[in-house]
Amino acid sequence: MPTNNIKTAVGIDVGLKKFLTTNTGETVSVPKFYRKSQSNLARKQKKVSRKEIGSNNWKKAQNRIARLHQHIARQREDFHSYSAHKLVKQYDMIAVENLNIRGLAKNTKLSKSIYDVAWGNFIEKLNAVAVKRGVHVVKVNPHNTSHALQ
Repeated sequence: MPTNNIKTAVGIDVGLKKFLTTNTGETVSVPKFYRKSQSNLARKQKKVSRKEIGSNNWKKAQNRIARLHQHIARQREDFHSYSAHKLVKQYDMIAVENLNIRGLAKNTKLSKSIYDVAWGNFIEKLNAVAVKRGVHVVKVNPHNTSHALQ
């Protein structure tokens, strides 16, 4: 799509309290898939630790943990896909912060939450959906972007 055909544009601010906030004031809450499954995961990991390593029951217990991780990943991927499609249907151009996610995750108090919301995967999904639909996605400098939306 040529840039002179852009009719609607939106800026997106991603965060930990709200998954994303648009410049129009729309917000999407954080689903916290990993945090909700954490106690279930801990219980299954404790069961694995009581098994003899390499036994068939140990392999079954490991498989249960892997399936739970897969379930969490699929939930997150489905949520990202839904959010990306919703944005791409509404707008012709989407501006997203160009974040250094790995650098942000070095903060040990926030790293689990940052990886749980998976901004990087969302932005990749948004780019893929936007390319299919002919929508422009622009990465902007994140410096002082959050203050404008509050």
